[in-house]
Amino acid sequence: MASVIDLAPPRPAPTPSFRKIRAASRAFELLFAGLFLAFIGLAIFSLWVLFFYKGTMIAIGPRGGILTTAPLPPDFVPFYTWRFDQRLVYAVDVILRAAPTIYLFWCLRSLFRLYGRGEVFTGRTARLIQAMGVCLVVDAALPFLCHVALSATGYEIDKMWAHMAAVQELVLGAVVFVIALVMQAGREIEEDREGFI
Repeated sequence: MASVIDLAPPRPAPTPSFRKIRAASRAFELLFAGLFLAFIGLAIFSLWVLFFYKGTMIAIGPRGGILTTAPLPPDFVPFYTWRFDQRLVYAVDVILRAAPTIYLFWCLRSLFRLYGRGEVFTGRTARLIQAMGVCLVVDAALPFLCHVALSATGYEIDKMWAHMAAVQELVLGAVVFVIALVMQAGREIEEDREGFI
């Protein structure tokens, strides 16, 4: 008759810190789920404006977009006057520019869902944090890349694409990505210790 001996140490009861993380995470999960849906809605609204809006309250010019009830400045162009090929090019631009932010909020919602379940230092949470770092870097780089593509093809209207916030976002994304790697390495060390007899 064989006996099975469990050499793994018993899992400790959740600490007060873990309980606080789980409680706070539920609210953040709802917040980021709402932001995820809001940014999808904003992207859909932007596409609707490109293709179907016939007014002059929303327009674009060399200094960016404008939302106004006053007469448009002479260098601003309402969307309904655009050619169809311009609309298609900017539809791709809208989708490309919205995708990293939408995915970032999806990752944040998923991360806080895991935190709410008590998964804090796991491979899954580290991968989500890595993905968030990548989203931030891509979101910071896209204004420049879209500017280059639109300029090269002659479609660029908004010439105010460079913002200091993009540099900050790029640095933050790189830092978040490295933090996720550190978390993953710490988790691997902890797993090695647990497996060592």
